[in-house]
Amino acid sequence: MNNSFQFANYKGIIGVVGSGSGEINEKIYEIAEKLGSLIAQEKFALVCGGLFGIMEAVCKGAKSAKGFTIGFIPGLDKKSANRYVDLIVPTGIGEARNLILVSTADVIITIAGESGTLSEIAYAWKIAKPIISLSTTGGWSTKLADKKIDNKRKDKIYSAQTPEDAIDFVKCLLKL
Repeated sequence: MNNSFQFANYKGIIGVVGSGSGEINEKIYEIAEKLGSLIAQEKFALVCGGLFGIMEAVCKGAKSAKGFTIGFIPGLDKKSANRYVDLIVPTGIGEARNLILVSTADVIITIAGESGTLSEIAYAWKIAKPIISLSTTGGWSTKLADKKIDNKRKDKIYSAQTPEDAIDFVKCLLKL
């Protein structure tokens, strides 16, 4: 089988977590879409929860720049994923899929966020994944920007103002 996708062409995997529903306005959606596009332009693969809201926006942005998207969906029905996900992984484990998503990523970027996003941030903190928060987007991303969840790590949740800032942080944290 000849598959044109070669993972070796990517610098790493960036996880984006954020609101799947709720308070996502047009501006936040556009920020997420821009972030997805930048992730792809910088030759990173994107991993997210695969559903809608922020997840759809970042996948849409990544696909517009010919990037590769991975979605770990909570259920078993692949049709529940947004149309911009290249690799749909139906976990069947509900919100527990958040740990798999975070474990797969090299760096996590947060946008807005409700309770599901908070769980992803906590998992990322616990397993020592770097976390970058788009602090201008509201939700947990604003509340936790420049904060430490506890004293088990020396670093903090990094605060980025724009998608471009977030990508600069990613490159610095991954020493690229």
